[in-house]
Amino acid sequence: MLFFLAISLLLNQVTVAADYHHESDLLSKRDNLPKSPDDTIVCRQEPLELGIVLDSSRSIRKTDFNICIDFLKDYLEEFDISKDNVRVAIILYGDGLYTQDAFNLTTFNTKEDVISAIGRINQVEGGQTKTDMGINYMREVQLNAAVVRPGVTRIGLVITDGDSFNKTATAEEAKAARKSGIQMFAVGVGSQVGQTELRNIAGDMSRVSKVDNYGQLKNLIKSLANRTCIKIDTNTTPQPTSKATSPTTSKTTPQTRTTRSTRTTTTTISPNHQGDEPNCQQNPTDIYFVFSPADLGIDNTIWTTDFISSTVSTEYVRTLFKYGVISGSCPDDEGFNLGSYTTEVEIRNRLKSYGISKLPALTKQLATSGYTTERGARSHARKVAVLVVGGKKSAELVSKQVKTLLDQGIEVFIADPTNYGVKIEGATTLKGQSLAQAEELIYYLCNPCQPTTSK
Repeated sequence: MLFFLAISLLLNQVTVAADYHHESDLLSKRDNLPKSPDDTIVCRQEPLELGIVLDSSRSIRKTDFNICIDFLKDYLEEFDISKDNVRVAIILYGDGLYTQDAFNLTTFNTKEDVISAIGRINQVEGGQTKTDMGINYMREVQLNAAVVRPGVTRIGLVITDGDSFNKTATAEEAKAARKSGIQMFAVGVGSQVGQTELRNIAGDMSRVSKVDNYGQLKNLIKSLANRTCIKIDTNTTPQPTSKATSPTTSKTTPQTRTTRSTRTTTTTISPNHQGDEPNCQQNPTDIYFVFSPADLGIDNTIWTTDFISSTVSTEYVRTLFKYGVISGSCPDDEGFNLGSYTTEVEIRNRLKSYGISKLPALTKQLATSGYTTERGARSHARKVAVLVVGGKKSAELVSKQVKTLLDQGIEVFIADPTNYGVKIEGATTLKGQSLAQAEELIYYLCNPCQPTTSK
């Protein structure tokens, strides 16, 4: 008999971290996202103080370090670097701080000089990864409130290929940086740096980027650069070209036009775009994740737990969202004792149960009793089901239950660890790796427009 597993800890509303309110005030400089993920908006680059903390430890091969330098050069090409707009500082670290190639916000005043200086950086190959020292130097020396321009956004970007030597110290330094007003971002490269480390640096998974190798860094250039678009302009009326002011967002169709003499970046918002900031302020939602470990296997189950963890750790959804999980097991999964069956036919019949997908029954359980007050559901909240479907065959088996959920007014999303493009009529299929699918889900949860559904 299948049992209904709801994680009560996730059903309770998640409390907000102590430094969340401060960071949300900083992020309030961004206007709301468009109502559709296909809308085009114009991001006007505002003055910015950017501090880069770069891992130079021995675990990074020389060729990979050079690839990282090329990535930084291409990344900085996206900015309007000058003494009045974007200013850049960088510090390298490993066993300690390597200041010989470091520079501060006022060292260079042009994009050409900054990129040239980045290109001259040499790897020191430190034996350890003392990320805490790099963050501390950035906060106390390079982005200190005494040396930055008043009222200008400060961003700290940490790039590392491994967990730090002292994880506790790194987490404390990153928290101190965030509390001082620095918005922290973390880029992890490879398998030796964990999500916990990156989240502790950034403060939230929405400001974490992860790639498998240094060659993939190039895929992050646009998404990282677009996060510095502090103002989002959807006005059809050009803004003044004088000092930057907070634009008023109109309800007219977004226009792509240059409204300032400074560099304008045109960005197409997509649901899985890492630069997007969710607008979750008025959308209370009850969300169930449904998956069967027996169907998925160990690797895809681990993928699923990463996907769920990335979704629930996002700070924008901590106060209005409630989470539940329907997973399951049954006695048939537990095997049988010696002598329980005495004939070949009995044993074969017993073994057939292992080949039956459990996901349809779990989804039926959700439709029957998931969104009840006894299970913690709220009558006024949106109802969302996220089904983890491991392949096209599983999708076919669960399609009937998906229709039942849709008929009940429950929105259905499909998380696909195989990334084979699973489609179920009426449901929205998420795309990409676990973090990318979590970001796409968060977008739709926070912007309840009309998600693109599979047909």
